[in-house]
Amino acid sequence: MGNGCNPIISTLNHNTIRMVKKRMYLLFLGLLSVCSGYTQEQTGFTAISLNNLDAFINPGGNWSVASDAVADIDKEGDLKPVSGTGVLINTVSKKNRAHLVTKESFGDVEIELDFMMAKGSNSGIYLQGRYEVQLFDSWTILQPTYSGCGGIYQRWDDKRPGINKGFEGTAPLVNVARAPGLWQHLKIKFRAPQFNEKGEKITNARFETVYLNGVLVQQQTALTGPTRSPLFEEERATGPLMIQGDHGNVAIRNIKYRALSGDNSTPEKVRIVNPIIVNPGIKPYLLRSFLSYNNRMITHAISVGNPNGINYSYDLKRGALLQIWRGQFADATDLWYERGEPYQRIVPLGSVITLSDAPSLAMLPDAVNTAWPDSVSFDEVQTKGYTLDGARAPAYRYSIYDVSVTDKIFASGSSGLVRELMVANTSANLYHRIAAAKKIEQSKKGFYAIDDKSYYISIDEKLQPFIRQAGANQELLIPIDKAGVAVTYSIIW
Repeated sequence: MGNGCNPIISTLNHNTIRMVKKRMYLLFLGLLSVCSGYTQEQTGFTAISLNNLDAFINPGGNWSVASDAVADIDKEGDLKPVSGTGVLINTVSKKNRAHLVTKESFGDVEIELDFMMAKGSNSGIYLQGRYEVQLFDSWTILQPTYSGCGGIYQRWDDKRPGINKGFEGTAPLVNVARAPGLWQHLKIKFRAPQFNEKGEKITNARFETVYLNGVLVQQQTALTGPTRSPLFEEERATGPLMIQGDHGNVAIRNIKYRALSGDNSTPEKVRIVNPIIVNPGIKPYLLRSFLSYNNRMITHAISVGNPNGINYSYDLKRGALLQIWRGQFADATDLWYERGEPYQRIVPLGSVITLSDAPSLAMLPDAVNTAWPDSVSFDEVQTKGYTLDGARAPAYRYSIYDVSVTDKIFASGSSGLVRELMVANTSANLYHRIAAAKKIEQSKKGFYAIDDKSYYISIDEKLQPFIRQAGANQELLIPIDKAGVAVTYSIIW
């Protein structure tokens, strides 16, 4: 057969593969529903009111309610309440260090909540007062253990010899814990132990899944008994929720739960395609691809994975830092199995924080009232590629409004990213937008909490940063009025 027929055969094969994959995926969903024995879960969560402490049994003096909390990223144990209601605050002292226990008991249950750690703090969520998911300041730790945030704590037996008193315990699959003073999210699906008519345990308790900041960190983790320091040593089918209160300061909000329906069987793990996971080696890994962003496709994206788990995506057409994440780098399966838009894309694997796809630079004749542009015309921006330094950190080069720009982004240890923006020539009324969010708070000189304490910006005040109102949102801007001088700031999360 002639070479001219080969492309047709290739296309037919590829389309067939895509169709088969879709059918297999639908079949997989059906098999999963049958094999698991689960029925449709109850819709809707019930929130635990945090307007006061009435939902809890005899709360100790270390527990109070507030409207928010503020923690200094650099100060051990610092956690200050903001007057109001809706947030639990634990402030440990020598006199007051009690756990917080709900009046209501739970069996099979799904629990979600937000939490904030003080620097160096240690707490935990005990399902049934017996089985602990760790809350811990694990920020920047590359190799977490069972005691890290999202870990399942060890069991303990004083009768065991030597150093083996602690046993079992399961580390999180990956550490995606954020910095002290930032709000984090925990989602737990828990299956209670089961007992026969004689009261004998026939099925162990199990954390079906635990998600930390949107990333799976525990899956089908069984427990042969209560973890260390439980409220109850004996196992039962139900028990209260307990929040550890004796080890460190923590804030918790938005606690909600719903009972899980179905039996306690373990779903069969079915994998259709072996995923192609890309992680960097000893130097950054650069990956060009399409990128799904806010329900649309970015066609000229580059994503950079760093060995320390600090990753980001960048829009080469707009000079926009699109998203940042901590953890594994990317799933590149679609790049191998698919072709063309919208299939040839990567999927970030960590805890993603979405930023903005708007141009990073803009001309603002009125810095107070002129709206930031959400796009830029084709003839106003010219991409000039990027260069790599000795550590393979890219510096992106482009011109916008006839201003030549170099935009270098690189990892700063394991704390976050550093961005260095430099213009070869400047123009009147030129500004750089560092962040846009519903809420931007300055906690101390040169230090800003962004988007309800999702991440931080650290910047030299000499660069004259200022916050302005932009409709329902706020923006953090700096003027770009000097050529050849790097505008440098850190993004920390």
